Amino acid sequence: MSGAPSTPDSRGPVPPPSAAPLRVAVVDDHTLFREGVRRILQAERDLVFAGQAGTVAEAVTMVDDARPDLVLLDLRLADGHGLDLLAALAGRPRTPRVLIVTAFPDEHVVAEALRLGARGVVLKDAAPETLLAALRRVAAGDLSLPPELATRLVGALAVGEGAAARTRVASLTPREREIVVLVGRGLKNRDIAERLEVAEKTVKGHLTNIFHKLGVADRLELALWAIKIRMVPSPGES
Repeated sequence: MSGAPSTPDSRGPVPPPSAAPLRVAVVDDHTLFREGVRRILQAERDLVFAGQAGTVAEAVTMVDDARPDLVLLDLRLADGHGLDLLAALAGRPRTPRVLIVTAFPDEHVVAEALRLGARGVVLKDAAPETLLAALRRVAAGDLSLPPELATRLVGALAVGEGAAARTRVASLTPREREIVVLVGRGLKNRDIAERLEVAEKTVKGHLTNIFHKLGVADRLELALWAIKIRMVPSPGES
Protein backbone atom coordinates (compact mmCIF):
# COMPACT_ATOMS: atom_id res chain seq x y z
CA MET A 1 0.00 0.00 0.00
CA SER A 2 1.68 3.18 -1.16
CA GLY A 3 1.84 6.22 1.07
CA ALA A 4 1.84 8.66 -1.85
CA PRO A 5 -0.68 11.46 -1.40
CA SER A 6 -3.83 11.42 -3.52
CA THR A 7 -4.10 13.89 -6.34
CA PRO A 8 -6.53 16.77 -5.74
CA ASP A 9 -9.16 15.18 -7.98
CA SER A 10 -9.08 11.92 -6.01
CA ARG A 11 -9.55 13.48 -2.60
CA GLY A 12 -12.66 12.78 -0.63
CA PRO A 13 -15.77 14.93 -0.73
CA VAL A 14 -15.70 18.21 1.12
CA PRO A 15 -17.71 17.67 4.34
CA PRO A 16 -20.69 19.97 4.89
CA PRO A 17 -19.87 22.88 7.21
CA SER A 18 -21.73 21.16 10.05
CA ALA A 19 -19.99 17.79 9.57
CA ALA A 20 -16.70 17.05 11.31
CA PRO A 21 -14.16 14.91 9.44
CA LEU A 22 -14.27 11.19 10.18
CA ARG A 23 -11.72 10.34 12.89
CA VAL A 24 -9.76 7.22 11.93
CA ALA A 25 -7.40 5.29 14.24
CA VAL A 26 -5.02 2.52 13.19
CA VAL A 27 -4.22 -0.59 15.25
CA ASP A 28 -1.34 -2.54 13.71
CA ASP A 29 1.94 -3.89 15.06
CA HIS A 30 4.00 -2.40 12.21
CA THR A 31 4.96 1.24 12.68
CA LEU A 32 5.66 1.72 8.97
CA PHE A 33 2.12 0.63 8.09
CA ARG A 34 0.57 2.96 10.67
CA GLU A 35 2.64 5.88 9.38
CA GLY A 36 1.74 5.01 5.78
CA VAL A 37 -1.96 5.21 6.62
CA ARG A 38 -1.35 8.52 8.40
CA ARG A 39 0.19 9.97 5.22
CA ILE A 40 -2.68 8.71 3.07
CA LEU A 41 -5.28 10.28 5.38
CA GLN A 42 -3.43 13.62 5.48
CA ALA A 43 -4.35 14.17 1.84
CA GLU A 44 -8.10 13.74 2.45
CA ARG A 45 -10.60 16.45 3.37
CA ASP A 46 -13.18 14.23 5.07
CA LEU A 47 -10.83 11.93 7.01
CA VAL A 48 -8.40 12.67 9.83
CA PHE A 49 -5.82 10.48 11.60
CA ALA A 50 -6.98 10.22 15.23
CA GLY A 51 -4.53 7.83 16.85
CA GLN A 52 -2.56 4.60 16.64
CA ALA A 53 -1.65 1.54 18.68
CA GLY A 54 0.41 -1.62 18.23
CA THR A 55 -1.16 -3.93 20.83
CA VAL A 56 -4.59 -4.82 22.14
CA ALA A 57 -3.83 -3.17 25.50
CA GLU A 58 -2.62 0.04 23.87
CA ALA A 59 -5.62 0.05 21.55
CA VAL A 60 -8.17 -0.12 24.38
CA THR A 61 -6.56 2.91 26.03
CA MET A 62 -6.20 4.75 22.73
CA VAL A 63 -9.87 4.22 21.83
CA ASP A 64 -10.94 5.53 25.24
CA ASP A 65 -8.69 8.59 24.95
CA ALA A 66 -8.93 9.47 21.23
CA ARG A 67 -12.57 8.38 20.71
CA PRO A 68 -12.18 7.59 16.99
CA ASP A 69 -15.20 7.13 14.76
CA LEU A 70 -13.57 4.23 12.93
CA VAL A 71 -10.70 1.84 13.71
CA LEU A 72 -8.57 0.20 11.02
CA LEU A 73 -7.62 -3.05 12.78
CA ASP A 74 -5.00 -5.68 11.93
CA LEU A 75 -5.91 -9.19 13.08
CA ARG A 76 -2.37 -10.09 14.16
CA LEU A 77 -1.08 -7.99 17.06
CA ALA A 78 1.95 -8.30 19.33
CA ASP A 79 -0.02 -9.25 22.45
CA GLY A 80 -3.04 -11.00 20.99
CA HIS A 81 -5.53 -11.08 18.14
CA GLY A 82 -7.70 -8.40 16.59
CA LEU A 83 -10.69 -10.46 17.68
CA ASP A 84 -9.65 -9.79 21.29
CA LEU A 85 -9.99 -6.05 20.70
CA LEU A 86 -13.37 -6.46 18.99
CA ALA A 87 -14.61 -8.42 22.01
CA ALA A 88 -13.23 -5.77 24.37
CA LEU A 89 -15.01 -2.98 22.48
CA ALA A 90 -18.34 -4.78 22.14
CA GLY A 91 -21.18 -3.36 24.18
CA ARG A 92 -19.56 -0.01 24.95
CA PRO A 93 -21.86 3.02 24.79
CA ARG A 94 -19.87 4.55 21.94
CA THR A 95 -18.21 1.76 19.97
CA PRO A 96 -16.25 2.87 16.89
CA ARG A 97 -16.91 1.12 13.63
CA VAL A 98 -14.13 -1.32 12.75
CA LEU A 99 -12.61 -2.14 9.37
CA ILE A 100 -10.30 -5.16 9.41
CA VAL A 101 -7.01 -4.89 7.50
CA THR A 102 -5.18 -8.15 6.82
CA ALA A 103 -2.74 -9.80 4.44
CA PHE A 104 -4.22 -13.27 5.04
CA PRO A 105 -8.04 -13.20 4.89
CA ASP A 106 -9.28 -16.49 6.32
CA GLU A 107 -13.04 -16.59 5.78
CA HIS A 108 -13.73 -18.29 9.12
CA VAL A 109 -11.76 -15.69 11.08
CA VAL A 110 -13.37 -12.90 9.07
CA ALA A 111 -16.80 -14.37 9.78
CA GLU A 112 -16.06 -14.30 13.52
CA ALA A 113 -14.81 -10.70 13.24
CA LEU A 114 -18.06 -9.70 11.53
CA ARG A 115 -20.07 -11.44 14.22
CA LEU A 116 -18.15 -9.44 16.82
CA GLY A 117 -19.05 -6.18 15.10
CA ALA A 118 -16.49 -5.49 12.37
CA ARG A 119 -18.01 -3.79 9.32
CA GLY A 120 -15.66 -5.06 6.63
CA VAL A 121 -12.22 -6.07 5.42
CA VAL A 122 -9.55 -4.45 3.27
CA LEU A 123 -6.42 -6.27 2.10
CA LYS A 124 -2.97 -4.96 3.03
CA ASP A 125 -1.83 -4.96 -0.58
CA ALA A 126 -4.79 -2.83 -1.67
CA ALA A 127 -4.22 0.50 -3.38
CA PRO A 128 -4.72 3.66 -1.26
CA GLU A 129 -7.91 4.54 -3.15
CA THR A 130 -9.33 1.08 -2.29
CA LEU A 131 -8.60 1.67 1.40
CA LEU A 132 -10.19 5.12 1.30
CA ALA A 133 -13.29 3.80 -0.45
CA ALA A 134 -13.64 1.03 2.16
CA LEU A 135 -13.29 3.53 5.02
CA ARG A 136 -16.02 5.72 3.53
CA ARG A 137 -18.38 2.79 2.91
CA VAL A 138 -18.01 1.61 6.50
CA ALA A 139 -18.44 5.17 7.78
CA ALA A 140 -21.68 5.39 5.78
CA GLY A 141 -22.98 2.27 7.52
CA ASP A 142 -22.36 -0.26 4.75
CA LEU A 143 -20.40 -3.51 4.79
CA SER A 144 -17.17 -3.46 2.78
CA LEU A 145 -15.59 -6.73 1.64
CA PRO A 146 -13.33 -7.62 -1.30
CA PRO A 147 -15.66 -9.34 -3.80
CA GLU A 148 -13.69 -12.60 -3.78
CA LEU A 149 -13.82 -12.74 0.03
CA ALA A 150 -17.56 -12.05 0.08
CA THR A 151 -18.03 -15.00 -2.30
CA ARG A 152 -15.97 -17.28 -0.05
CA LEU A 153 -17.90 -16.17 3.03
CA VAL A 154 -21.21 -16.94 1.37
CA GLY A 155 -19.93 -20.35 0.32
CA ALA A 156 -18.57 -21.13 3.79
CA LEU A 157 -21.96 -20.48 5.37
CA ALA A 158 -23.80 -22.51 2.72
CA VAL A 159 -26.89 -20.32 2.77
CA GLY A 160 -29.84 -21.28 0.63
CA GLU A 161 -30.63 -20.09 -2.88
CA GLY A 162 -32.87 -20.81 -5.86
CA ALA A 163 -36.55 -21.72 -5.61
CA ALA A 164 -36.32 -22.47 -1.88
CA ALA A 165 -34.88 -19.02 -1.22
CA ARG A 166 -37.62 -17.33 -3.25
CA THR A 167 -40.23 -19.22 -1.23
CA ARG A 168 -38.64 -18.03 1.99
CA VAL A 169 -38.54 -14.44 0.78
CA ALA A 170 -42.25 -14.66 -0.06
CA SER A 171 -42.94 -15.61 3.56
CA LEU A 172 -41.53 -12.30 4.82
CA THR A 173 -43.70 -9.27 5.47
CA PRO A 174 -42.77 -5.99 3.71
CA ARG A 175 -41.26 -4.66 6.96
CA GLU A 176 -39.26 -7.86 7.46
CA ARG A 177 -37.88 -7.60 3.92
CA GLU A 178 -36.89 -4.02 4.63
CA ILE A 179 -35.02 -5.13 7.74
CA VAL A 180 -33.26 -7.94 5.83
CA VAL A 181 -31.95 -5.38 3.34
CA LEU A 182 -30.70 -3.10 6.11
CA VAL A 183 -28.97 -5.98 7.89
CA GLY A 184 -27.43 -6.98 4.56
CA ARG A 185 -26.02 -3.48 4.27
CA GLY A 186 -24.39 -3.87 7.68
CA LEU A 187 -26.65 -1.73 9.87
CA LYS A 188 -26.93 -2.60 13.56
CA ASN A 189 -30.25 -2.86 15.41
CA ARG A 190 -29.90 0.67 16.80
CA ASP A 191 -29.25 2.08 13.32
CA ILE A 192 -32.20 0.17 11.85
CA ALA A 193 -34.50 1.38 14.62
CA GLU A 194 -33.50 4.99 13.94
CA ARG A 195 -33.92 4.56 10.18
CA LEU A 196 -37.39 3.01 10.54
CA GLU A 197 -38.41 5.23 13.47
CA VAL A 198 -39.32 2.28 15.69
CA ALA A 199 -38.08 0.97 19.04
CA GLU A 200 -34.96 -1.18 19.04
CA LYS A 201 -36.90 -3.99 20.76
CA THR A 202 -39.30 -3.94 17.79
CA VAL A 203 -36.38 -4.57 15.43
CA LYS A 204 -35.20 -7.44 17.64
CA GLY A 205 -38.68 -8.96 17.51
CA HIS A 206 -38.74 -8.76 13.72
CA LEU A 207 -35.28 -10.36 13.55
CA THR A 208 -36.43 -13.29 15.68
CA ASN A 209 -39.25 -13.92 13.20
CA ILE A 210 -36.91 -13.47 10.22
CA PHE A 211 -34.34 -15.95 11.57
CA HIS A 212 -37.10 -18.52 12.05
CA LYS A 213 -38.64 -18.01 8.60
CA LEU A 214 -35.32 -18.07 6.73
CA GLY A 215 -33.58 -20.75 8.79
CA VAL A 216 -30.50 -18.64 9.59
CA ALA A 217 -28.69 -18.63 12.91
CA ASP A 218 -27.59 -15.02 13.32
CA ARG A 219 -27.18 -11.59 11.73
CA LEU A 220 -24.09 -12.57 9.75
CA GLU A 221 -25.80 -15.51 8.10
CA LEU A 222 -28.78 -13.25 7.39
CA ALA A 223 -26.55 -10.60 5.77
CA LEU A 224 -24.76 -13.17 3.61
CA TRP A 225 -28.06 -14.83 2.71
CA ALA A 226 -29.34 -11.44 1.49
CA ILE A 227 -26.18 -11.00 -0.57
CA LYS A 228 -26.37 -14.46 -2.10
CA ILE A 229 -29.95 -14.10 -3.32
CA ARG A 230 -29.22 -10.52 -4.49
CA MET A 231 -31.52 -8.70 -2.11
CA VAL A 232 -28.50 -6.45 -1.59
CA PRO A 233 -25.37 -6.08 -3.74
CA SER A 234 -22.18 -7.78 -2.68
CA PRO A 235 -20.06 -5.41 -0.55
CA GLY A 236 -17.68 -3.51 -2.80
CA GLU A 237 -19.96 -3.62 -5.85
CA SER A 238 -21.05 -0.31 -7.27
